[in-house]
Amino acid sequence: MSTKVKFNIQDRIILDDALDSFLNAAKAHEEEALLTDKRPIITYNYWKQMMKEVQIKIDNMTTKKALYHSKKYR
Repeated sequence: MSTKVKFNIQDRIILDDALDSFLNAAKAHEEEALLTDKRPIITYNYWKQMMKEVQIKIDNMTTKKALYHSKKYR
């Protein structure tokens, strides 16, 4: 027997914040690297693409109410 757990609104607030924080840090890291003439190992665009894939998976595991809330307030 398999029970599928779905993320609720509280879960989504935390997950959305974590993803946004990660992307902000990745952007800051890339900007810092460019200012110091260093090339980042993994670019911000790559991280952004990967986070879109993660977001799709999270959306599929989220209740409809929580997904609506996330899209409305994010």
